[in-house]
Amino acid sequence: MTNKRDKQFFFETQLVWKMDNEGVVSNAHTPHLIAVDTPVEFGGAGKEWSPEHLFLSAVSSCFLSTFLLFAKKFRVEFTQITCNCIGQVEIIEGKYKFTHINLYPKIRVVKEDFKEKAGLALEKTHQHCLVGNSVNASIIYHSEVIIAP
Repeated sequence: MTNKRDKQFFFETQLVWKMDNEGVVSNAHTPHLIAVDTPVEFGGAGKEWSPEHLFLSAVSSCFLSTFLLFAKKFRVEFTQITCNCIGQVEIIEGKYKFTHINLYPKIRVVKEDFKEKAGLALEKTHQHCLVGNSVNASIIYHSEVIIAP
């Protein structure tokens, strides 16, 4: 019998250029299109999602998916999850590169009893987040667990 460790997974997206610095990204599994544009910092109009913002969104949304998996496993009851994500881009050896990514997840648990379990779920998330484990930049977690009012 095979398990997840024995498998390979493939993910595919399609990109179509529209005009100027704009394009549209799609995939076969969702009807939603994502309009993309070069960010203002690099000469674009900045009216749509940039690759840089999508990259940071991939890091934070993978964090969310992974945390939800472990929160369910550890039976953490929460009322809200937010996660700000700030990426630092620098020129390294003549190339632009994300060097640091700061994640600020805030988990609101329903009562004190869930703080420790949420902390454990956060630790596991930091270790097992697929996208986080795949990026070259250092990821710094500023996790916070608070009790919902």
